[in-house]
Amino acid sequence: MKTFLFFVLLLAFAPMGYSQTLTSRIVDGQTGEAVPFATIVTGVNKGTISNEEGYFSLEAGGLDSGNVRISCMGYETLDIPAASLGENEILRLNPAAIRLNEVRIGERIPDADEIIRKVNENIPINYSLDERNYTFFYRESDYMNWEQLDLEVEKDSELGKEQLEKAREELNALGRYITDSNPVSFFDFNGVYRDLKDTSLIWVDRATELVDAKNDFTMDKLQERAQKIVLSHLDTTQTYKVKTGIITVEDSISMSDEMRQSDDGDSISTKSLNRRISDVLALAGFENENRLGDFLNADLYRYELLKPTYFNGYYVYAVQFSPRKRKAHFGGTLYIDATSFAVLKTDYQYAKGRTGQSVNLKLLLGVKYIENMDRGTMIFQADDTGKYHPYYIQKEYGNYVYLHRSLKFIENSASRKKVLFDFLLEGGVREKESILIRPSIPLDTQASEGDILVQKLDSYQPTIWQDTEIIAPLEEMKNFKIVND
Repeated sequence: MKTFLFFVLLLAFAPMGYSQTLTSRIVDGQTGEAVPFATIVTGVNKGTISNEEGYFSLEAGGLDSGNVRISCMGYETLDIPAASLGENEILRLNPAAIRLNEVRIGERIPDADEIIRKVNENIPINYSLDERNYTFFYRESDYMNWEQLDLEVEKDSELGKEQLEKAREELNALGRYITDSNPVSFFDFNGVYRDLKDTSLIWVDRATELVDAKNDFTMDKLQERAQKIVLSHLDTTQTYKVKTGIITVEDSISMSDEMRQSDDGDSISTKSLNRRISDVLALAGFENENRLGDFLNADLYRYELLKPTYFNGYYVYAVQFSPRKRKAHFGGTLYIDATSFAVLKTDYQYAKGRTGQSVNLKLLLGVKYIENMDRGTMIFQADDTGKYHPYYIQKEYGNYVYLHRSLKFIENSASRKKVLFDFLLEGGVREKESILIRPSIPLDTQASEGDILVQKLDSYQPTIWQDTEIIAPLEEMKNFKIVND
């Protein structure tokens, strides 16, 4: 807590303009369209990446005196003197002309299956598989879109007519508000991650969250808020048994206790944060059942060689993959360096007609769930030893949810009065995780333990991340603002 107070005071009294943040946008030199996921290198193990809208941000005070190098798959590399980089600058990348590299003249270009075999053979040479240390910046963006929300107190509930109408009015208002809101939240944190193969350690520097507590519409929160409306019209001196169908949810709840429940705290466990980083990095692992490892498994996927491209002036194979077996769910493209056979980039998504896990107990239990979106990008970059490391990973996934639940509140009294409540929810949830990673030397510090304080924000504040390599926010995040009633 003392550390947090010191940080707030430091921000409050720090001299204005200590370090200027330069925000630029990268566009296609021919079409003018945004170029996402371009790598911006400002020094050894320093730099950032352009977001989906082509924007990136750099701290002017942290730039070296040399060039800023901007590169992206399929484009010519652009070198700019750091001193000439200005605010709100538009940077244009020219598409690279596809031509046979001189080294390849007279050589036979391998077919797609041969290329994938070469990739697998060279994994121990190209990638660091031992202990790894990274600095990272992580962002999670959550979106909810509830298309239908019906909340109803049934007529045969033992409420007075006036109470019944009041409860229905409040529930209908909540339903309209939620379906019109389409809420979004953002969670950022940064630090150092140490991968020790059989375990991992994390040191967290800072964590922030943009979320409107009024618009926290997870399924549990939705049911809780609707349930509280019903509870507010019951006798607060009594306790009640809650049943859904024939299943007892709680043996006994007190109305007065329920109405006094407080909001969630302002901290999060480092164990949870460690798991998030580990899960995202596992996508780029080469072991079986890791996402990238599966894409390189010829038993699961078939391959087709596409038109080659260039990255940083080097010839790159583009290999399309698609499911060979039923257990393979994805399709996409692997971009592979033609000399080292290292995977430089991977784009993937569910293949046509494929989805993730699904549960359909709509008629039996009133539940239906389908994982209908899973797509992402992985980008690797070589360090000064020639070993490749993950540089940027983004995963976006979503699901369709249908939940129909009837609740019965039974008073624990001789009269055993009953209130029947019907809850129907249908819509979708989408979550996006992005992580910017750079190799780092091990820090002489203890790993974070216990809980980390999360700084709650009511609008995006770029000064919080001053002097930190971050992923530039999208417009939706920059425009986020909590309006207090």
